Amino acid sequence: MRPEAATHDAACPGESFMKSFIAAACLCAAGLAIQPVAFAQSTGTGETGIAVRSIRILATDVEALAKFYAQAFGMSETRRPVQSPTFNEIVLNSGSTPELAKKATSTPIVIATRGKDMPAGAMAALILEVPNMDAAIARATAAGAKLMRPVAKSGEGLSYAFLTDPDGNQIELLLRR
Repeated sequence: MRPEAATHDAACPGESFMKSFIAAACLCAAGLAIQPVAFAQSTGTGETGIAVRSIRILATDVEALAKFYAQAFGMSETRRPVQSPTFNEIVLNSGSTPELAKKATSTPIVIATRGKDMPAGAMAALILEVPNMDAAIARATAAGAKLMRPVAKSGEGLSYAFLTDPDGNQIELLLRR
């Protein structure tokens, strides 16, 4: 490793953390024959139009885990898309302030409520933004994925569906309208 790279990684631990998450997400997606750009940015897509949108991490205490990622990796909250008595989500990205995190081009992480019967340590989903939901589902199922939950709409106007890859890992597909 170049000395300046080690200095950069030490100064920007959140960026290094995010690159590791993105690399893992890309490897998982490659198993589905969906090829996002390596180290994809949330605004970039590969030739297929598919982009890694976010990585979801499950937590029994969403607030506490979001605080951990903020303190440990210099991340900040960008929004709270879901807040209910039974399920919460906090979106974080690299940046020492919410303003910087909202401007970050790195892929965000979503801290979400883990169900009481779900095991600890599991990542809930690789979340891929797709240009065509039906085509993405058809391509994934043809490659060996199983549809868990059919297409539904979120309160934010997104369409989403859940699949599992051949190894049982959950994948969430999102389509913006």
